[in-house]
Amino acid sequence: MALPSSITTKNLSGRYTMNKALSDATAIDQMLGYQGIGWIKRKAIAIGTITLTVTHTTSPSGDENITIDNHLTGGIPGSREERPLDGEERGRSDMHFGKTLFYTKRVSVKDAEPLSGFLKGGKWTDDTVEAGLIETKIRADVGNGKAGWVEHHIWGVEEFNGERRFTRRISFEGAKKEKLEIVMYFDYLGA
Repeated sequence: MALPSSITTKNLSGRYTMNKALSDATAIDQMLGYQGIGWIKRKAIAIGTITLTVTHTTSPSGDENITIDNHLTGGIPGSREERPLDGEERGRSDMHFGKTLFYTKRVSVKDAEPLSGFLKGGKWTDDTVEAGLIETKIRADVGNGKAGWVEHHIWGVEEFNGERRFTRRISFEGAKKEKLEIVMYFDYLGA
């Protein structure tokens, strides 16, 4: 289901599921493989359904936080992501990806200029251009100066096939310099 006009990058609260017909499942599977997720688990993820429950809050002082509860069918445990939109890098331990470092922040489309054309591309809605995009970068925390994988995301509301869609554009680089560009489109399931 398409997003109602009340859902913007200023308030992404709601439930979503990835639209497998519109998203690039092959590239997502490749990315998970480069991140060390085994074949059996990747196939279960491909067959199952991932539901995101997003809670987007703004404090009276203007501090934003996005909490995402990931629910997976097929008995695969989900996870919770706490993402303050302050640009500060933080560590996190995840049962699927191990130790990671990440930041999340709001950027204007103008400030996104240094980003690749792919990341800032898309047909962002007027309200997304006005409120800004959400940028997040996640990298494997392998320690000892070793290179790990890196995901660079831009999130926003995009006009796609005449419908408003929550979209994640991902530029991925693996530990061995593998490169992928992935667009994930989500269906809105309601509040």
